[in-house]
Amino acid sequence: MAIIASNPAQALTLHDQDGTKIDLYSRLYLFYENTSDGRIAGDGSRLGLRASHQVDDSLSVFARAEFRYDASQRERDQVFNDRRNTYVGVKHSALGQLMVGNFDSIYLQSVSHLFDIYEQEGFVAMGQGGTASRANSVAYSSPVFSGLQLHGQVRHYEESESVSGDEELVFQLAGTYHIGDLTLGLGSLFSNEDAAAAFTETLIGASASYQVMKDLSLRLMVEHLKDAGDDDYHYAIGGIYNYGQGDLYATAGRDWNEDSYFALGANYKFSRPMRVFIEYGNGDAIDPDNVLTVGFRYDF
Repeated sequence: MAIIASNPAQALTLHDQDGTKIDLYSRLYLFYENTSDGRIAGDGSRLGLRASHQVDDSLSVFARAEFRYDASQRERDQVFNDRRNTYVGVKHSALGQLMVGNFDSIYLQSVSHLFDIYEQEGFVAMGQGGTASRANSVAYSSPVFSGLQLHGQVRHYEESESVSGDEELVFQLAGTYHIGDLTLGLGSLFSNEDAAAAFTETLIGASASYQVMKDLSLRLMVEHLKDAGDDDYHYAIGGIYNYGQGDLYATAGRDWNEDSYFALGANYKFSRPMRVFIEYGNGDAIDPDNVLTVGFRYDF
């Protein structure tokens, strides 16, 4: 598994010459959520550029700039409302990959990403993409050795960001292993209460995914806040089934407050870039609780 290395499903190649490639891609979301007030939104929409240069047979460099916007609104003074992925990196076939910038945590990419299958609400995890990440981060991924790959990340907190008022660091380690139809992930984020109030406890998580048959995969995840006692566990089980024209997916779990939750979803794919979806989530761990979402997504 290469951290953030896959290309968007749909992309327009702007330049491809002498080993340098630049792609433009976008994702358009529009959906309705039956929250207490109800809302139509498109705040998961994004526009991005991805660039790479093949220096030689074993060495390449890459960069990415991706920005979010709300497709349902018209703001004259602000088009983009978030910098989602902005990073540079270098990859060597024998030495591994190094990235610097703003990107999803290696904990998410190694462990909890297996349950990040919902277009809007329904993803529950103690460690998500913004957990000690998405700013001022450095991540390293080793080459793959017989299906095993190791990852490490450090997130730098400036004086103005940290609880202590001093510069602080938060570290995380992870490993992924692939053998046949089985994928395993293990990760840990080490506590540093001086950096941010959210990181007073060490987070440990493990996940597994198994391709039961061509169209069906099942997955499991266990997370634990190590220093918080026996109660702070999170258990989740889920699956995805491809029925030909789209996917059916579901998750059920018990969160760190010992409350149960579940989420269900289905989509229909008109084509490779275009899909419509309906999703439902119920439980205190899903915010907002008891929410139905209907919408569409177009990748181009």
